[in-house]
Amino acid sequence: MNLTEVLKKQDFFQNIVKKKENGTLSNAIMFFCEDSLTSKNVLILTALLLEYQTFDLFNEQSAEYKKIESGVDLDVKLYPKDNERIKVADSNEIVVDAYEKPVNLQNKIYILQNFDDATEEAQNKLLKVLEEPPKNVFFLLSAKSEERVLPTIKSRCDKIKINPLFEDEIKSVCKDDIAVVLGNGFIGKTLALEKQNNLKEIVDFGVSIFSDLKNSKQVVLFSKKFLAFKNDIKLVLEVMSLCIEDILKMKCESENLCRLKGYFSDLKEVEPEFSVKALCEISKLISRLQEKMEFNANLTVAIDNFLLKILEVKYICK
Repeated sequence: MNLTEVLKKQDFFQNIVKKKENGTLSNAIMFFCEDSLTSKNVLILTALLLEYQTFDLFNEQSAEYKKIESGVDLDVKLYPKDNERIKVADSNEIVVDAYEKPVNLQNKIYILQNFDDATEEAQNKLLKVLEEPPKNVFFLLSAKSEERVLPTIKSRCDKIKINPLFEDEIKSVCKDDIAVVLGNGFIGKTLALEKQNNLKEIVDFGVSIFSDLKNSKQVVLFSKKFLAFKNDIKLVLEVMSLCIEDILKMKCESENLCRLKGYFSDLKEVEPEFSVKALCEISKLISRLQEKMEFNANLTVAIDNFLLKILEVKYICK
């Protein structure tokens, strides 16, 4: 099964279909989703729904879908252009073009991806046309963050939140179990992880901090390994957070809910070494390291301290 087939079955999309059928679909819809690949598919699917009675036959391999995706459809316009953010010039172009009649299809549709990245001026330029859209003109917008969209824009749109998919649904698109778990229900992130050549090495290392880091003499070695994954440190920390979750589930006799199933025996073996209090403290250490990374702290020092603190709380909180 491909992604579009999974998305068609989601409740939010079925509601869009029903509104289209009974004529209550808004001319401006804003989708909120953390995953850009998911929202892109939803935007194009909704455009196909608006333009074709046979939309249910289409998927991402269909000629109609590819025409929109490539930006060559004359009546379904895709923004931003060239993978940049939407600019004032784009907004001005949309406002003028919206009053031109469709060339081939019944409606004119403007797909505005990652609208929360657009400048305030670019957003403001679209206020009037969103409030009073010309006949047969639809605006489909997506945003990762609701806070970065002007309230005046949001008030002119029907707002739909796209929640993460269930793991079973993701598995119908991606077969890599580790990528599925770390993707957290976001198909774009999951597929990117599936293509990452060193994913298993990253997960192995994240787990080894719990299973193999035993004393302060090992900190230098582990710190070097950490820095070897300099571009993937956030992912290492995500793996560590999953380790904490799984060990806590083991302590609560909910082992069937563990997510890092390929590392179950490694974590089960060290589970007695970590008290609940220690795991909670390590979780706080992970959050603090993430904050330091955002503020460009000295990474080597930050990681050394992080590993030493893990050892410290492990033994203090026994």
